[in-house]
Amino acid sequence: MAPSPTTLAWLILALLVLPACYLALCYRMHRTGITRPPHVPYFFLFGTVGGWLLALALSPSGWTATTIISLITLAPMALLTSAWWLRSRRTLSIYHRAAFYGCVGYPGIVSALLCVGTLLHIFTR
Repeated sequence: MAPSPTTLAWLILALLVLPACYLALCYRMHRTGITRPPHVPYFFLFGTVGGWLLALALSPSGWTATTIISLITLAPMALLTSAWWLRSRRTLSIYHRAAFYGCVGYPGIVSALLCVGTLLHIFTR
């Protein structure tokens, strides 16, 4: 059975477009001469977005559940570790600052959504 056009679009975004954007960003940081460019934090950020796109493409399946569990548990840990590494470097460039706020923001957003989902589940019984 052939994948639907929507599934194919999510897969193309996750597996081709996002990696190309990451490589373009790394090249741009290198070309502009950024000191100690934050390649690893951006790798985790782009990987997290790609993971959500992959989960959308694979939905509904067991792989989607596995991906979402990783995005809720492992991705925030990787991003918070990257934010810790960036905490003293966020003043170096706009790239460092954006990576820092992205790494701090994602776990906050996931935590808020989990709290809202839990409250909705409790109060809509």
